[in-house]
Amino acid sequence: MSHQIYILSVFLHIIAACLWLGGMLFLILALIPSIKNHPDKINLIAAVSMKFRIAGIFALIVLLITGVLQLEYRGVKWNLEYFTNSSFGTIAGLKIIIFTLILSISLIHDYYIGTNAIEAWKKDPYSPKTITLRNLSRKLGRANFILALVAVFLGVILVRGW
Repeated sequence: MSHQIYILSVFLHIIAACLWLGGMLFLILALIPSIKNHPDKINLIAAVSMKFRIAGIFALIVLLITGVLQLEYRGVKWNLEYFTNSSFGTIAGLKIIIFTLILSISLIHDYYIGTNAIEAWKKDPYSPKTITLRNLSRKLGRANFILALVAVFLGVILVRGW
């Protein structure tokens, strides 16, 4: 891979990470607090979440592709020994695990828990099932946000060292 493709890959990786993390920050810091007492809160969150879902999946796909390209460019050996016996490999392996968790949680949150929580809310906003699903959805979202921050931190360590 040429250096120019590597630079383009880094650029796209950063933009996708900004989209992913920025979208979560927008929801956490701006949207949800600003509509806390809005009578149509759930429909607003559902509509924004469905729009962001598309951008989020696109961002995760770009992060996956560009992340693999960058590891290839840096000469990562795709074996257990490399990921356990070198400091770069260990951090890269940890970032791969974190990314896999982010992807898994996102799929569960977006396509199962979150969707079911919204549907349950529309039927009965105060049922035990609705409350359980909403709490689980909230916890998964928070976990994904924390994992995203960890992934960014690990990316900085990979590039700049510890």
